[in-house]
Amino acid sequence: MKIIFSFLLMMILQNAFSQHKDVEEIKKLNYDWINCYVTKDIVTYRKIFADDFLLISPGGKKFSKEQTVNNLNNQQITSTHIDSVDVRLLTNDVGILTGYITFVTKDGGKNVTGRTCYQDIYIKRKGRWYAVSAHVTLIN
Repeated sequence: MKIIFSFLLMMILQNAFSQHKDVEEIKKLNYDWINCYVTKDIVTYRKIFADDFLLISPGGKKFSKEQTVNNLNNQQITSTHIDSVDVRLLTNDVGILTGYITFVTKDGGKNVTGRTCYQDIYIKRKGRWYAVSAHVTLIN
């Protein structure tokens, strides 16, 4: 009986550690993604998205991976701050990230502060997490 209990406990702990690792990986991808708006790091930006990635903009427009990547240099964001982020794993290979950011952008030479909330869906493929979907809402 002790052996079975020990085995079950070990399996539970291993699963919890694995889930924590996956949550941290998704949070890191989110941080890199948001940071790319300022750094314009196209290489990192491109690696975050699956080839079948789809983004819905605050205006309701759909963007593919290539359109999203090509649009990065059009962004006039000079700073970002991740206000909050929450990751929920639905399965071992599907995660949902919900976040809020505050950003500063240039508009007519003036700094304008804005805030968005967003929800991203991540899929683990061949042992690696990729963003497959995103929906962004402008708060102010």
